[in-house]
Parts: sequence; C-alpha cells; structure tokens
Amino acid sequence: MTTELGPYRLLARIGAGGMGEVWKAEDMRLLRPVAVKILSERIATDAESKTRFLREARTAAQLNHPNIATIYAVDEQDDVMYIAMELVEGESLADLIAGANLSRNDAVRITRQVAEALAEAHSKGIVHRDIKPENIIVTTRSVKVLDFGIAKHVGPAKTSDNATLTQGGMILGTPYYMSPEQALGRPVDGRTDLFSLGVVLYEALSSQRPFRGDTVTETIVQIVMSEPPDITTVVPSVPHALAEVVRRCLQKKAENRYRDANELIEALERVERLERSAVAEKNVPTVRTPISAPTAESIFAGAIISPVTPVAPSPSPAPPPPVSAPTVRPPSAQGAREQIREAGREQPRPAEPMKPAVDRSGNPQRALVVDDDAVTRQLLGALLTQHRMAFDEAANGAEAIKCLKERDYTLVFLDLLMPRIDGWGVLDFIRSRRDKKKPRLYVITAVRDQKLSEADKELVAGVVFKPIDQTQIDNAVKQALNAA
Repeated sequence: MTTELGPYRLLARIGAGGMGEVWKAEDMRLLRPVAVKILSERIATDAESKTRFLREARTAAQLNHPNIATIYAVDEQDDVMYIAMELVEGESLADLIAGANLSRNDAVRITRQVAEALAEAHSKGIVHRDIKPENIIVTTRSVKVLDFGIAKHVGPAKTSDNATLTQGGMILGTPYYMSPEQALGRPVDGRTDLFSLGVVLYEALSSQRPFRGDTVTETIVQIVMSEPPDITTVVPSVPHALAEVVRRCLQKKAENRYRDANELIEALERVERLERSAVAEKNVPTVRTPISAPTAESIFAGAIISPVTPVAPSPSPAPPPPVSAPTVRPPSAQGAREQIREAGREQPRPAEPMKPAVDRSGNPQRALVVDDDAVTRQLLGALLTQHRMAFDEAANGAEAIKCLKERDYTLVFLDLLMPRIDGWGVLDFIRSRRDKKKPRLYVITAVRDQKLSEADKELVAGVVFKPIDQTQIDNAVKQALNAA
C-alpha cells in the first residue's frame, strides 16, 4: 500500500477490524498527527460496505463531545476509501481490564464518561450498537469512545441507506456485549447501549464477562435467556448503590433499564458522591464548636461547625462582697452583653456588608469555582469571601461552560475530573474563545504528577493539589487581583 493517502502520510498500522485498518498518520498540510481508517480492500468493491463506511463518517461527524473521537475528513483515492480522525493515544479499556489496572473508582469514572458520550449521541438520534472495552480508550486527559461504524439513526433517516443496511433482522455488534433485543435482531434504541455499557462495567469491576458462552450461539442464548451471576457474588466489596446500577443496566427488557443515558449518569454520580463521603467520614474528624458560622480556618482544620443557640444566664442575686474586698458595681446592660459575647454565648451582630474586590480601575472582580465536590467548593468559597471576591459555583463542566458564556471572570478554579464534560473539556472551551480575555486559571487535581501539555501551560497559571493548601489559594487570589 502507498505510504501516502490524500494529504496524509501513513506511518504505522495501529489496529484492524471487520471494516478495515487504522493507521497512525501525519496530516502534511496542518502538520498534526491523525488516525486514518481505511476500508478493507476485501470489501472495497461491495456497494453496501462502502455505504456503511460513509455512514460511519457522517454519523460521527455530527457528534461534538470531549468523550467522542473527532472526525476530520472522509475521502476516496484510487478506489480506496478512508476517514481521517482525531488520533487518540492511550490504553484501551480492554487492556486495562486484562492488566488488572483498574480501581473501582476508575471503573465508575470511565463508565460515567462513556455514558456522557452516549447521551450526546442519543440526543442526535444515534445508537452506537458496539459499546465494548476495545472501543473505549483511556487517555491521560479523558475517556474517548471510538468506532461508530455500525451506529444507527433511530430517528428520521437522513438517507435511504439505513433501511437496507439493517433489513432482514441482520445482527450487528460484538456478541458478548449485545443487548437481548440486538441479539434477536429486533429494533433498538439508546437503551441497547446502556445494556452494553452495563456489561462493560460488570467486566471492569470483576475482570470477567457476565455472559461467557463457548460459542457465539451459546453466548447469545445466555444474553436472551439467562441471568448473570450477581456482581456482589463475584466481587463482594461492590457497594449496594453500584450493584444496583449494574443490575438495572442488565435488565432483559429495555423498559426496565434506565430511561436514558442521563439517568444512568445521575446514578453513577450518586455512587461517586457516596464513595467520597465514605472516605471523608473515615479520614476527617467531626468537631463541634460554639461558633456561629464556618470560617476558612475551621474548614481547613477539618471541623464541621454547628451553630449554638445562646442561652441566657439565669438571674441570681449577687453575693455580698467580702469585708476586705472593695465593693464592685454590677455591670451595665451594655457591659453584660459585651462579656457574654466575649464568652461566646451570644451570636454576634451581622457584619457590615463587605465592599467587593475591585481591580486598579475600580471594576468589580469575580471568580468561578468548578468542582463536583461540594466540600471543595465551600472551602474555596470561604477563602474567596475573605478576599472580598464575589464568585459563582459550578458542579460540573456543562454548568461551568454556561457560566463562562454568561459572565467574564478574573479567576477560575477548575477541577479536572468532573461529570457532564470534564475539566479538560472546559479548558479547551476557554482556549477556543479567541475574542474573550482569558481568566487566570488554576486546575485542581489529586494527581501529584499531573502533566500539562505546552498548550495547556500557556493557559494555566498553576496546579492546585488536593487536599487544598490555604496559602496557595491566597496567593492565587492576590496575583489575580494584582494582574486585573
């Protein structure tokens, strides 16, 4: 085969499948690495296969999401058809499972990001129909779903291709991960992908597939007729909430599964919150102290603050002073209130409203705190308040992008691992806004050796590691205000 295909120089073959080969290549015009998928010569002359290949490109090109590989171009040269797409470098989920390199939290996080990709596809009326570990690539930044080669439009067909490619009950997909309705060649919708993703989650948690026939036919019979071993019998440490997610995804009837990918995402987010709460309860002591409101110092100390209702002292007659002691006058009402307040037994009066932080020109400054962990948002909010800086909060990437579209910010704290578009996706959104002044941006991560690309370093002012260091945040706020 020629080493060049259109404007692409083929460098090395990186994969092969039923539809053809995938090559690592270089775009000679833009000087960037790409992946080129080439239709197999064996089926290149088949009109139906060509049609399906084109449909893959058209289908995937509609999708624009951080967890879906981007399509750059589709073309044909010397009767060779190919698609140029984003080169996704990382490990397949299949390799991670085989190497036992997944924690339970990793499995849940990866599954949630795949569900977010599916939510985007399903919103466009597109069902993937081949969700499996080999089609899920885990990179240092995020998770990418590949290969929409047998994806199907379940809404109004864009062309007449769709009917001919699936007529006669044709079964498409990988047997181990098919839904019952897909295995039977029946009509499918987005819930068939949720079943397949449930199989993937089961395998990621247990390192074994729920349906394991010795032949394709036996596997399909198991999928249609048999219940798999419950995930808690295979891995007893799986918590109840996560086991329920697996069970619901693997329901035989589509109507008994999650309604859509967004409902599955919410369930996985609840699992992640419960996991974080369990860790926090194990590691953080609970302290009650009679202070009316939490301060940044108390949060950093790990204290959970509970306001105490003031108790008025019971009136009692003053004892007569000793003969040798000087006579002491009883305190005035004002003096008594001051003594009580000093003793911490009376709520302080509301503080006067603080003047907002402003830049050198007197313009108010605002920050954005983006993290799916409510404790982290509270902590950063308390510190920003100490600096008289107004701020907004976002619990996921989608909310963050909405805030960034509506307002300009001087300072942004951005968690890298979040639901509904992760921090990397938000970072890319900020970079793409060429007409906007870039905020001073700090990324938040628990990964101590977190790597940033050269392009990221041009945009990111610094990395904030969890657990949060108060001094680091104070310096970040001061630098942002001085630079504004």
